[in-house]
Amino acid sequence: MGQIAGLRHRAYEDEPGDAEPRRPRRLTSGLSVRAKAVLAAAGTVAFAIALCMLALVLALQHNLRASADLDARNAAVAIKGQLGKTRAMPQRALVVAPGAVTIKDAAGRTVTPVTPTDAAPHGSPGLSTPPAEPTEPVEAGQPYSVTVSPSTTSLDSATGLLLRQAAPAAAGLVLFVAGLTWLLVGRALRPVAAMRQEFTEITERDLHRRVPVPRARDEIHRLARTMNATLDRLHRAMTRQRQFVADASHELRSPITAVRAQLELVLARPSRTDWPAAVHKALRDTDRLQAVASDLLLLARLDAQEAPPRSAVDLGALAAEEVRRHPDTVTMDQPTTDGDHPTTAGGQEAAVVTGSRVQLSRLLTNLADNARRHTRTTVSITVAARGGMVELAVDDDGPGIPESDRERVFERFTRLDDARARQDGGTGLGLAIANDIAHAHGGTLTVLTSPRGGARLLLRLPRAA
Repeated sequence: MGQIAGLRHRAYEDEPGDAEPRRPRRLTSGLSVRAKAVLAAAGTVAFAIALCMLALVLALQHNLRASADLDARNAAVAIKGQLGKTRAMPQRALVVAPGAVTIKDAAGRTVTPVTPTDAAPHGSPGLSTPPAEPTEPVEAGQPYSVTVSPSTTSLDSATGLLLRQAAPAAAGLVLFVAGLTWLLVGRALRPVAAMRQEFTEITERDLHRRVPVPRARDEIHRLARTMNATLDRLHRAMTRQRQFVADASHELRSPITAVRAQLELVLARPSRTDWPAAVHKALRDTDRLQAVASDLLLLARLDAQEAPPRSAVDLGALAAEEVRRHPDTVTMDQPTTDGDHPTTAGGQEAAVVTGSRVQLSRLLTNLADNARRHTRTTVSITVAARGGMVELAVDDDGPGIPESDRERVFERFTRLDDARARQDGGTGLGLAIANDIAHAHGGTLTVLTSPRGGARLLLRLPRAA
């Protein structure tokens, strides 16, 4: 049992903490791609040569065996003719056959014919001594059966000669293919070594570096381009992350600094401090700090692509709730009719989408708050179902958003020139969060020109089935 346990321990390598052993390693698991290619090429060529040699030997043996059978058959016919011409006196029949000859009479007794060597004169130089007389001599006019065994001498000689001459040539061809494959695969994999060397030196501090791209338009060329494209995405993500951290630190530092300054001022002269006013200022800065922290947490969840609970959400009802929260600055308009597709506002069947009610409510609140900060009078919200999409438009009559900034406003911590003052503008995360929520629900959020002269933020989401 101890030997069996030792064998199992050597055959399987257990991972630390794993409940089940791993599968045994393959013989080629430790070989390089170059060595595997050489083994595959050499093995394929050797197998093909072996099949060809086998087919050639079988064909040669078949032809030689057929030729030997034909010679034996002709010899048997010739011997039969000689036996028919034999004189009545007891004597031997002189026969020439390619193999062993067996002659039997009608009684089944074997008679032995004489060969040309046996028929030579006694004592002739270079000839063997005739054997003794057979027990049963050949007699004329008697029926005999003649059997001639085919000779395999030429078959064995040809097969052996073919194998002796073909084996060295086959071995040389296999070695030539193995060496050529080693050189060609090594040359083809040379760019991979350069790519690997460059890739191992790339760290998070120098993501601008790229792996060399070979000139040949092959799989390695496409692999290098794919790796560089991946590095481009990582570089952009890292740059975005660093900028995000810097902006978030700046946004969090401002309210923290304000609260600290107010507390230090209060502690410096507590008797002359208006405590209610100081507390209200600290609460305002704390609210701003809490809002930034909440926005950062939501963005982190959106970046992690956490799937929130999904259900049927009526955008019309969400818009009505937003109007009720701000009745003085937010209104709800009726949509227009779009061709053959009837559009309704707040209809359960017309403006229902599938998603997270909490996130969609946050999206609508962010759009309304952004419009309220820039509008001159009021903000209007329109919900309409057009075909398989539900559209929600938020319009204001403010200065609008220039076309050159309509993509930039969705970037995080972005404020336009007229909203850079933090006491007037938001955190710069509202539209970025709204855009991420729209994309997480399979929709789009775009900036257009409002019929009222300001900006229109148009949300398009797939309609619930």
